[in-house]
Order: sequence, then C-alpha cells, then structure tokens
Amino acid sequence: MAALKILNLNLKKILKIFSSFRSLDGRGRTYLVNRFKTTFRLIDESYNANPLSVKNAIVNFGKIKKNKFKKYLLLGDMLELGKKSDYYHKNLSKFINNTDIDKVFVYGDKILNTYKHTYKKKRGNILNHKKDFEVNFSKIIKKNDYLMIKGSNATGLNNISKRIIKGHKNVI
Repeated sequence: MAALKILNLNLKKILKIFSSFRSLDGRGRTYLVNRFKTTFRLIDESYNANPLSVKNAIVNFGKIKKNKFKKYLLLGDMLELGKKSDYYHKNLSKFINNTDIDKVFVYGDKILNTYKHTYKKKRGNILNHKKDFEVNFSKIIKKNDYLMIKGSNATGLNNISKRIIKGHKNVI
C-alpha cells in the first residue's frame, strides 16, 4: 500500500485490473459443469502436484463453506518425490481428515498411501483406470456439489479435467 501511494498509483484502478485475472488452466480455476444430468462445480487443480501444492489445495478446498452440497476430491500421484514419496503421500491424509471433504477418490499407486490413512468414512473408491471416473461420479455427484481434481501432470488426470470442461460425453 505504501509503495502504491509513493508511486502515486490508483489503488482502485489496480484492484479492478486484478479482479479480472483468472487462474491458469489446471491451476485452481473453478468451472460450472453440466454433466451426469446435473450441474456441479469443478475445481481444476490437475496441472501439477507436489506436497505443498496438494496440501494448500486441500486446505483451501476445506475452506469452502458447505451449504447443502458435498465435496469430492480426486487425487492422483505426486511424482518425482524420491525416497520420501511414501511419507509425503501418507502425510496428505492428515490434511484431508481435518476438512469437511466428504469423499476422496484416488488414481495411482503412490496415492494409495494417502487413501489408506484417510478416515474410512471419507474414502471413496480407488480408480484403477481413467474410465472408472465416469462409473463412480455419474452415480454420486448431485446438483451444486464440488469436485476438485489434483495430481501430477503425468498421471493424466489433467486430460479428464479438460474433457469435462469441454463437455465431452466420455472423459477417457
């Protein structure tokens, strides 16, 4: 604020400029989606995943105040973590368990460590194939629900997000 004042910049004008900015694809943008004969919100966090970005995404997702809707989380592996991969994946369950996220679905081998340590009441399903997405979510997602997708780019979850956003009938 002080720097803006010293530079004699118009704060209202700057706020107006920033209010028009949108998140990049795969980096937290929220979409209103018509699919499965209903309308829900997709938070697309599918571009990349590392321990800090996944933790922040989970915490921020937990801050959305619930009002007659459910929150679903689809997590993919965090890749290229080396020897501490199991630890980082397991550690995510602590953050999930401390939110009001209703169900967590996972896709990948490493993210199973998160799933195993997430409270049983919060566990959705383990997706073995990307095509399992349609089967699982077509049955549970209802009007005004939220779905957040987060995983490393190489897991391919970003392709699911892109196809949902573009309105494709089948996301695989």
